[in-house]
Amino acid sequence: MTKVTSNYLFVSLFILLFGTAGGSAMTRKMAPGNDELGWSFFWCWLPACLLLFLCQCLVFPKARTRLLFQLVFNGLMGFTLLFFLLSIILPVFWLSPMDMWSKVVLAAIFAAILLYNLVLGWQTVHRRWADLAAPAFEQAFKPKNGSVNWEQVVRKMKIQPEIILPCVPAKWTAAVWIVFIIGMIAGLVMKSGWPAFSAFSWSIPVMLVSACFNQFSGAFFAQALKVRAIEKERHIVLPSCG
Repeated sequence: MTKVTSNYLFVSLFILLFGTAGGSAMTRKMAPGNDELGWSFFWCWLPACLLLFLCQCLVFPKARTRLLFQLVFNGLMGFTLLFFLLSIILPVFWLSPMDMWSKVVLAAIFAAILLYNLVLGWQTVHRRWADLAAPAFEQAFKPKNGSVNWEQVVRKMKIQPEIILPCVPAKWTAAVWIVFIIGMIAGLVMKSGWPAFSAFSWSIPVMLVSACFNQFSGAFFAQALKVRAIEKERHIVLPSCG
């Protein structure tokens, strides 16, 4: 696991601001002559991104010295990538001709998908800890200096996030993605005449891909919880790795 440095914070801030500015520009471009929509997107999304960055800044000092906070920090960095991809999707809510309740329902569906992926990453760690990770921890732990090769522990769990298609049988997954790709191409062709269709044809696949990053965050947060339990049980403080 790579050691946490200040470069991570700078990269995170750049990605968050770039996503916010890019989403605002997309909104203005898809709604010519209506700059207010673009600025409303910018000022609505910016506080959320800055709040995430503030959380990363608060965790950062301890992330450089303690494994527990290093894992939490890595989970928060996963949210940076999620927020960036959401910046591409959110203009749909500003531009769509749907009524407010339809937008609320769609937002709730997207939120449920994000939460499901977060929980899935969390559960993966819990399912594989006792049989795979716990024995690996005993091998990687060095009692003399109280450190552990956490990368060795994580490799045993073989955490491999995948893109989830809710309510779609596995045998239909390939066909569904072909439909998505065709829809995305059609959306590009018809972006002038049917901007709403174009926006949705891209937003749904991007949402499913972005939700995958939540599996990484969920897995990191679950690992942090395991580290905390080990520290309490053994009365130790595990240093950060890298």
